[in-house]
Amino acid sequence: MLRLRALMRRTGVTEATAGATLVVGDLTLDEDTREVRRTGEEIQLTATEFELLRFLMRNPRRVLSKAQILDRVWNYDFGGQANIVELYISYLRKKIDTGREPMIHTMRGAGYVLKPAG
Repeated sequence: MLRLRALMRRTGVTEATAGATLVVGDLTLDEDTREVRRTGEEIQLTATEFELLRFLMRNPRRVLSKAQILDRVWNYDFGGQANIVELYISYLRKKIDTGREPMIHTMRGAGYVLKPAG
């Protein structure tokens, strides 16, 4: 059990807490109610979009590779198309960034990063 906890700590996974709310800039994600808001406006997400955003928000300012995202959001045994990450990032951008300063950035050759606007 101690080994698992140490591994989880090193990979950035934290224990679930009651009322866990992730905040990056003006974007908030409530893990319990599954509500997402940006500048107070509620954003409706599918289950996969929510999981992708949660992973990005748990790792703000950290460049995440497509492989890391596939492994964490779709799990290692996912047998779908390789461009699924790009597709879902574009869905999130349309919902989160449209009409606002962008928060989701592409780092060419490296992956994606979520940074607070401003």
